[in-house]
This record gives sequence, structure tokens and C-alpha cells, in this order.
Amino acid sequence: MGNVPSKQPASVGVVGAAFNKGQDKDGVQNGPATLRGGGLQEALNATGAKVTDYGDVTQPIANEPDKILNCSNQRALIKSTLEIAEAVEKSVSENDLTLILGGDHSLGTGSITGHFRAYPNSFVVWVDAHADINTPEASESSHTHGMPLAFIVKETNQLVPQVQGFEKIKPALAASQLIYIGLRDVDKTELKFLKEFSITYFDMHDVKKLGIECVMDIVLRIIAERRYFVSFIFNRPHCKIHLSFDIDALDPSFAPSTGTPVPGGLTLKEGKYICRTLAQTGKLYDECSFCAHIAPQTDVWLWALFISTNLLYCSKSCVKQGQLKSMDMAEVNPALGSPEDVKTTVESATELLKSALLYQ
Repeated sequence: MGNVPSKQPASVGVVGAAFNKGQDKDGVQNGPATLRGGGLQEALNATGAKVTDYGDVTQPIANEPDKILNCSNQRALIKSTLEIAEAVEKSVSENDLTLILGGDHSLGTGSITGHFRAYPNSFVVWVDAHADINTPEASESSHTHGMPLAFIVKETNQLVPQVQGFEKIKPALAASQLIYIGLRDVDKTELKFLKEFSITYFDMHDVKKLGIECVMDIVLRIIAERRYFVSFIFNRPHCKIHLSFDIDALDPSFAPSTGTPVPGGLTLKEGKYICRTLAQTGKLYDECSFCAHIAPQTDVWLWALFISTNLLYCSKSCVKQGQLKSMDMAEVNPALGSPEDVKTTVESATELLKSALLYQ
């Protein structure tokens, strides 16, 4: 990829998702406070952006056993998901970029829901060692931080039993709007979903074989091409991107203080490249706007010719189509590991967030 002029967001919203009920390790609910105090605030101030901190969505205190349909802490999850969705929708509507600080990765159900309420024609780039698309029935642990996508991807939502209260969370995206990077610990049922629903994914074998630059080039081309089909057919021109980054996507040498580390992950440099590349996607947003000027009622052969030629052009010259609008930073747990482990993990997470801010 060539160099793209950096333009930092003029306004940034920060939402804390202080939630740890999606798994069984205490401490991750302190992630938002730790990240705010770990250099993020300094970076935000240095960008000159208008910063609005919406505070933390905190987890409710359960007064009774809470396990429904093989989902641990389901009532707490529902309440927090709805609150996170509301906060993220507000921030995404009011700011150029929203940072959601976790918290375990079950926060993704709420953050994606909030983002897609504001911008339904969007894409999710999910960077993680795990696919997090288990259904409750298939989960061996009953931990909902392994299920957030199952609740909101249309194809898998149909396989999830309905729980009272969760009807307010609607399926937000189709499988074609989801792209994974960094997978290396995927359950059998999840792998079945990836193949059955043709979900695009790049596991660590792909990253090492192709290189992260090539992977991101392909990711942007996929987003550009799929975005144009949606724009042509459904007249929905605004393409935004939600980046959901689990710190365990990084190799444990860069992020040891997390609940489910898996060896063989991304380097910090690769993680920063992902964030920065997606953050630069807003720069050429209008270059191919002419592509949407032909009506779907046009003669089918002319229509097919137009799409084939212009998608070729757009995929090459406008692969940066879209805009990073929101980003999760999940699973930083300051209660795990030595003080040096925590320091390393927080520094890595902060560097990733700074890359999304295009902070030099």
C-alpha cells in the first residue's frame, strides 16, 4: 500500500465497558480505568481532537444464580449489552471515532449493535485468536465472551434460543459483513459456521504466509467490492467500519495479561498496522462516488458490464473506501500476571489505540 495522508479524527468518543461476566476471571472489568490511565488520555489530548468520555457501563450485581440456556450471567449480559449499545450509538452518531474500552469481549454484542443502529451498511473486522461465534448450545464453557457474534450475525442468530429481554437486540449484520484476522484457536462448531456461511477469515497461517500488508490489502478490496454491491442494489452509500480488537490476538509476548492467551499470535507491529490501515480508510471516500449513478432498472447486460468494469476500477483505486468509525479494545486484564506483564499488555493496547487515532 502507498502512503496515505494522515488526518486524525476531529472528535473522539470514549465508552468504558467495565464488564467481566462473560468469563470467570476477575479483574478485566478494571480494563477501562487502566487503559485511560496508561497513556491513552495523553494521546487523545495530543491529537487536538474534541474528546467526550461517556463514562463506564458497569455490570449489575447479580443477587441470584444467573445461568440461562447454557449462558452464564445471562441477565447481567443482557442489561450491560443494552446499555453499551445505547452509549455506543450515541457516541458513534456524535463523533468521528468511538473507542470502546473493555472489559471482556462479550462487550462486542453491544458495541456492534450500537454501531449498526447508526450505520447499518457497515463492516466488522474482528481481530482475535478466537472466533467468538459459538452458540450457547455448542459452548463447552458457557462463557458468553465466546458467543458475542452468534447473537448478532443473522445466520447464527437463528440458531440461538431466545431469552426474555434479548429480543431488544436484533441481528445486526450478515455473515458477508464480517471479516476475521488472527484466528488460531477455533472450535469445531465455529469452523463449521465459518465454512457454511462463507465468512471471510485470515488465520495466523494466512498472516504469516501472505504478510500483514497483503492481508490488509485483500481486506480493503473485499470491503470496497461488497460495499459497492450494496450501494448499487439497495442505495445505501455510507460504508463504515467497526474494528473489534481482542488483545489476545497479539502473541502473549506482547500481551501476557489476558484471560485466554494463545501462542503464535500477531506481533505488535502487525496489530498496529491493522489499526492504522483501517483508520486511514476515510481519506478517499468520495473518489468513486460516480459508481452509484446508474439505476438498477438499466438493461441487465449493460448493468453487468458496468459493475464488472467499475468494480475492477474501484477495487484498485479506492480500496480504502469506508471509514473506521468505532473500535473495541477487549480483554486487557490488569489482575493477571506480574506488574511487568500488566505494563507490557497495557502499553501494547495503548499503542493499538494510538494507531487507530493516527497518533504519531
